Amino acid sequence: MRKIGIGVLGMGGRGIWFGTRAFLASDERAHVVAFCDLNPLQMQYAVEKTGLAEVKQYTDLQEMLADPAVEAVVNCTDDPDHVDTAVQVLDAGKHLYLEKPMAQSVADCDAIIAAWQRRPTVFMVGLELRYCTLCQEMRQIIDRGDIGSIKQGIVVDNVSVGGNYYFHGRDRREAYVKSLMLEKGTHSLDLANWFVGAHPKQVFCSAGLDVFGGDEPNDKRCCDCDRKETCPYAIKPKGFVLDYGAVAREAEDFCVYAKEADVDDNCIVLIDYDNGARLTYIENHFTPEYSREFTFIGDKGKMVAFYNNEQEFVITVTYRHRADQDVYHPPKAAGGHGGGDPMIIREFLDLVERGEPVASGIEGARDSAAIAIAALESKKKNLPVTIPPVAPVEM
Repeated sequence: MRKIGIGVLGMGGRGIWFGTRAFLASDERAHVVAFCDLNPLQMQYAVEKTGLAEVKQYTDLQEMLADPAVEAVVNCTDDPDHVDTAVQVLDAGKHLYLEKPMAQSVADCDAIIAAWQRRPTVFMVGLELRYCTLCQEMRQIIDRGDIGSIKQGIVVDNVSVGGNYYFHGRDRREAYVKSLMLEKGTHSLDLANWFVGAHPKQVFCSAGLDVFGGDEPNDKRCCDCDRKETCPYAIKPKGFVLDYGAVAREAEDFCVYAKEADVDDNCIVLIDYDNGARLTYIENHFTPEYSREFTFIGDKGKMVAFYNNEQEFVITVTYRHRADQDVYHPPKAAGGHGGGDPMIIREFLDLVERGEPVASGIEGARDSAAIAIAALESKKKNLPVTIPPVAPVEM
């Protein structure tokens, strides 16, 4: 068994949890040899949390990319840094696993694809929900033709943890994160595109900031607030547990009702596809439940599916000309995102070991980001926005 040398770029919570721990736990071929972060203290903390005392530490990306032991890079940098760092990794001829979203503009997504085409390696974006057992079975049902050709769909992101996850720190600012449709929604938007089997061509969006944000000072903190014992969104000193199992360290505890919060906490997005299908995407960050709901209607039947982190998966298929229905309960799987985390890691390492240049799922990653980017523009203009067609990804 060949060990594959991995450098983890960006040593925040995601770099520690997914880029390091999940890779090491998922596949024996993964060999984390380097950390890279602008902050040496953050890297030292990552070493303490992972126990990788021998890992090399770099504060300069080019220095890490020059290390012959680094064969592949897991890019867990902040969203605004994706395009610059991804292009550097690809131009260096290293394999790249890039966390979602791909980038914050369509032009930047296309720039990353162009960098891969200049020097093709293995390139994947972390849209691991395609690999969970629920979505795999949904894909099989569609491929069998059970519901026929999909004409219409509804995808709902219920995000009960939206207040705690996104509105206590920089993610609440459009200047940093652009929108939560991009930061959070690209998982579900990618699945929508994948199930419909087409490219999005036009988007219309209505969205708002209706629960969070407000008149509180931007520097107001939960620890100093007289409502900290009763506010459901107050951050406690020990942080909170993230949905992939890691405990937040020194989580920012700025008030969720601050003036600077300007990202929408709910949206409705209408999507037209180039094959004639239409889809509605709904995202809500103050709903009681944390789950995803899918409805797809074809010319032969209708599929309804449910996803949550507890993996209480269920798929119901009803038919246009039959009275019966089929109900499926996809099995639970070990690992985050319904088993999607270890499965996408294994596929990435399989491709690296095979050594053949491939950009798996990159068009879909670009399309999911493009919908969110166009949706924000549409919301601001109150007009439909056309998405530039994706160029075929070819070597």
